[in-house]
Amino acid sequence: MSTGGSLPADPSDDATAVRYGAREVRLCLIISAIALSIGAVGLSGAALVGGALRWTLVPVAGLSALYGLLMVLSAVGGAKDRFVFDATGWWWFCLYGNTALMWDSLAGVCIYSTDDAAAQNVTATLELFPLGDFDRDDPVLWRYVRDGDPPADGLPRLRYRVELTRIENVTTDVEQACLRWVPAELWHGNLLQPKGYQGRADHAGHRRRLRERSSQTPTRIAWDGSVPLDDAEDRDPSGYADRQGF
Repeated sequence: MSTGGSLPADPSDDATAVRYGAREVRLCLIISAIALSIGAVGLSGAALVGGALRWTLVPVAGLSALYGLLMVLSAVGGAKDRFVFDATGWWWFCLYGNTALMWDSLAGVCIYSTDDAAAQNVTATLELFPLGDFDRDDPVLWRYVRDGDPPADGLPRLRYRVELTRIENVTTDVEQACLRWVPAELWHGNLLQPKGYQGRADHAGHRRRLRERSSQTPTRIAWDGSVPLDDAEDRDPSGYADRQGF
C-alpha cells in the first residue's frame, strides 16, 4: 500500500466507506448485456446473408461482443472499489492498487465540480493537496497528479485529482464523508469550476522520470574494493565472475 505517512494497517471500525465499485457493477453489466446482445444478433445476421454485408456485420458484431466482455471483466474486477475516510486519513481501494494519505501529510482538501452535485452532467473531483515534497510517480496515484492554480493561498499547485463522476456520481457521499472526517483547517469546501477543468495525466513526464531513475545505476567497484570498473581491463582477470554471471 502506498501511503503519505504512517497509517494503521486498516481503516478504523467507524470509518465512512463510499462503495462506488458495487454501484458501477450494475451499470456495467447492463451495458455489457446490451453489447453482447448486439454482437449475438450481428453474428446471427451475418450467417444468414452473404456478400459485402456479411463482411460488414462480422467485425462490427465481433467488436461489440468484445466490448461487452471487457465491460464484464472490468465490472467484476472493480466490484470492491471504494473510498474510505476515517480520523487518520483517506484510503482508496481500487483496481490499480490500494493507497492511503494521512491528513497530516496534506495541505488541503476540497471538491471541484462543474454544477450542483445532483445535476445530470456534472463533473466532480476530489482534490488532495500534498504538504511539501511528494512522489509524483507513486504506483497508484501518479496518473491523478495535476498542476493548476490553487483554490486558496498557501496551497501548492500540484495536487491529486480523483474523479467522483466517472460512471456513478458519488459526489454527495464523498462530500458528507469529508465534512465528517477532514480536519476543519484542511477543508476548503465544494468549489465551482468551468467545464473541462480536469486536465490530463503527465504520461510523458512520468515515463521520463522513470527512465532517469532507472539510468542512475550504482557505481561498480573493482575486486580490490577501490577502483571503479569503468574499463574492460579493470574486470576480474580470471574471468570467473563473467562465467558465473556476476
